[in-house]
Amino acid sequence: MVALTDIVPQRRIVTINGGTEVELRGLGLRQISSLLLRFPELRNLWSNGAPALDFETIVIAAPDAIGAIIAESAGQPDAADTIADALSLDDCAECLGAVLGLTMPDGLAPFMERLEKLFGAADVSARLAGKVPATTTQQPLSN
Repeated sequence: MVALTDIVPQRRIVTINGGTEVELRGLGLRQISSLLLRFPELRNLWSNGAPALDFETIVIAAPDAIGAIIAESAGQPDAADTIADALSLDDCAECLGAVLGLTMPDGLAPFMERLEKLFGAADVSARLAGKVPATTTQQPLSN
C-alpha cells in the first residue's frame, strides 16, 4: 500500500517566458481556504448567478488572486505581486491550467458536484460567496 505522503503533492514542470522552467504543485485545503478568504472575488465567481468561470472572467475579476494562486503553487508566496504585474497572459494561462489540473484533476465541475452532494447546492454556493444559509441540508454520501 502506498502512503499518502508519497503521492501528495503532485508536481508539474511548466515552461514559461520563452524557456524558463517553473515547478508547480497542486494547492492544498489550507492554501485554497486562505486564497478564498483573501480574495472574495474568487468566492463570488463560484456563487449562483456568477459569470461563467473562464480565463477572461478571472483575469478581469481577480488579477491579484491569479498572482497569488501561481505564487502559492510555486512555493513562492512573496512573488504574487510580481507575477500579477509582469507574467504574460499566455504564461498565466499555462500556469493556471497546471495548478487547476494538479489541484482538481477531474476539473471544477465534478468537484462542485461532489460538494453539492455533500452539502446541498444552495449551501455550497452560499458558503463560497461567504454567506451561510439559515438552514442546511446534508445529503447522504454516495459513490
